[in-house]
Amino acid sequence: MNSKNCCFEVAFLRLNLCCGDDVRDGYINIDVRKTKPSVLVIDLEKDLLKPFPDNSADEIIARDCVEHISWRRVEDLLRDIHRVLRCSGRLYVQVPDLEAIAKKVILNPDFCYGDLCGWKAISFWVYGAQDYPENMHKTGFTIPTLKKLMESIGFEVETIQNDGGTNIICWCRKKC
Repeated sequence: MNSKNCCFEVAFLRLNLCCGDDVRDGYINIDVRKTKPSVLVIDLEKDLLKPFPDNSADEIIARDCVEHISWRRVEDLLRDIHRVLRCSGRLYVQVPDLEAIAKKVILNPDFCYGDLCGWKAISFWVYGAQDYPENMHKTGFTIPTLKKLMESIGFEVETIQNDGGTNIICWCRKKC
């Protein structure tokens, strides 16, 4: 595949960014690592979504993705996602909720997440698992900061809320 000139012409295009092992049927699954044979390798922090033409995708999933991009490049990536989405295309974003994490830490500094307790659990949630070089968190959000960012880029935020734990889930639509 020639990434400079590739063109994805399909009736309904869905992208799954930073997929890791979460390879989904019916999606082009993208990750910085070749986690499965069907995964398209793209370094989103460096190359954004350059292989994809303007207004070509109907849906993009960025689950556990945006926090792995440098805060210096997050806006660039989200603007490129906006570029690639078709009119009324939908974007799903899931990121750690720094406010929820802070509340957990304040209310119970010795809490556990699996076999990680105290400062290790805090570090996991704030900084990522760090089990391979790309699995580190480089940026963070609260519900108000994520909503403001998405709207500033031109997305209509349909829903944004805490998932009941330590993540923010957000569904957006590209305004026409």
